[in-house]
Amino acid sequence: MKFNLTIIIIIIILIYISCYFIFPPSVQILQTTITDFNFATLYTRQPIVISDYLQEKEELVNSWFKFNFIRDLNEDKKNYNDWVYNKYKYLFINANTDTEIIIYKASISSKPPNEDDRIIAIKLEKNQSLILPYRWKFFVENNEDIQLWGMNDLITSFVSFVF
Repeated sequence: MKFNLTIIIIIIILIYISCYFIFPPSVQILQTTITDFNFATLYTRQPIVISDYLQEKEELVNSWFKFNFIRDLNEDKKNYNDWVYNKYKYLFINANTDTEIIIYKASISSKPPNEDDRIIAIKLEKNQSLILPYRWKFFVENNEDIQLWGMNDLITSFVSFVF
């Protein structure tokens, strides 16, 4: 009996993990404000632009994602000199200056897009933000133009470690 329950739990966990690799068939860039933000929007796995100009970014990240593991990536971004593959459930990007962020849709592959792929350029003004879902890729010309926070749950932490 105990063995059957263990197998059932393992199967449920594997099914749950496999859902992380189901990506939306089409890309939509969603735009919202802080007051209109709906957490259910995160489940669409589409990039979300927050058009408000945020002054208290860290407080917002800590309050919105308080049930996740939050990692400040601002020291790590020095190593981001090419396409960055998002290994976090949500990547919160805030612009320090007016900047353009190039994004590429989520896929199982961590390879950067090639010249035939469709990429999307998003212009953020100073203090505007972008939430990028798991396995999306992004590129920014100057890493000092942005601030980054990665949010994970237990499953995403495990999946990112394994894959």
